[in-house]
Amino acid sequence: MSQDFSARIQRIVSGTHAVVDLDAYDGNIQVLRSIVGSEVDLMVVVKADAYGHGAVECGRAAIDAGAAMLGVARVQEALYLRTAGIAAPIVLIGPPAINEIPTALEQDITLTVGSQSALQAVSHFVRSGYPARVHLKVDTGMNRYGFQPEQVGEIAATVAEQSGVTLEGVFTHFSSADELDLSPTTRQLERFWSAVRDLDERGLRPRYVHAANSAGILTGQFTGTNLVRSGIATYGLSPSPEVPVDDRFTPVQSIRSAITRREVLRAGEGVSYGQTYRADADEAIAAVPVGYADGLPRRLRNQGWFVIHDQRAPIRGSVCMDQTVVSVSEAAREGDSVLVMGGGRSGEMTFDSIAEMIGTVNYEVATRVMARVPRVYIRGGAPVAWEQVLTGERGRRDE
Repeated sequence: MSQDFSARIQRIVSGTHAVVDLDAYDGNIQVLRSIVGSEVDLMVVVKADAYGHGAVECGRAAIDAGAAMLGVARVQEALYLRTAGIAAPIVLIGPPAINEIPTALEQDITLTVGSQSALQAVSHFVRSGYPARVHLKVDTGMNRYGFQPEQVGEIAATVAEQSGVTLEGVFTHFSSADELDLSPTTRQLERFWSAVRDLDERGLRPRYVHAANSAGILTGQFTGTNLVRSGIATYGLSPSPEVPVDDRFTPVQSIRSAITRREVLRAGEGVSYGQTYRADADEAIAAVPVGYADGLPRRLRNQGWFVIHDQRAPIRGSVCMDQTVVSVSEAAREGDSVLVMGGGRSGEMTFDSIAEMIGTVNYEVATRVMARVPRVYIRGGAPVAWEQVLTGERGRRDE
């Protein structure tokens, strides 16, 4: 490890930062690949900055782990990966912004087409000299984006007539695969397969046919397809309480910080904005430089906790923008390490437990982790890369 790399890591870990375990990430991807089998390819979804885990390093690791392609939601997300040197196939699984289509095609980004306006725009730019690969989106019940099943055959025929456009895939998006009741998913699949049969009859079935997301993979809703898309499960997180990942999966990320101030809160005194907590007796407290501007939900006021010296340190008062106050043991000192959230192995809050406390889903909690939180990526327990999204800086041990 170079001195510069080591020094940067030391500066990062002295304050609030995220630790992303790439070995765990790789392991989760291998579990998913074993579930679907060798005949089915895996698209790893790294939209929303890899669900708050870092799209560049996670994207690189996913391809190294055998993912056939990466999925993003916005053209800018794809360009971010390309700028970082990732040359692997990237699919824009959301609707493209029309004015960004030429840039996406220049950078060899595969587009999703699910509306007449998108189809017309792709056709226009292809005639201007930009070849394109597209996946047709079929709206089977999400009612958000995509062609109706009965339209797909004609749309595919139109695409096939255009020089420079390759119909690479056809897919749909499940609305309710993370629920115990699979009947909505079954109905969606029936509609989807009616569209695929139409393509077959026209001799237009594309290379990839895909439907299953993480929940669909875990519940086996991928029969007959040759590509699946996984986001949340690759990070070791459950699609929902009803469709959890099993113990083969490992949460990938933890958020850590350090105590910046320790003092005694006197009996009757309040703490933080609004003074929503007052001490019944003298109480040791500590300030930790992590707040809702880092992704820690404000609604954890007086109900969340950190872990310090292997003990719970309950949040006292409001979570502030940049700091949070917790109750601590007599052993706590300024500079001591703080485990804010993670996989729960040390008793810390998890993305799931936070989601339950504030009434949301773990996806939202994970993607709350903000750009100003630097990330350290580890393998074998040792740092191999770092990234500071806020400044655009990153480094790798082998560089």
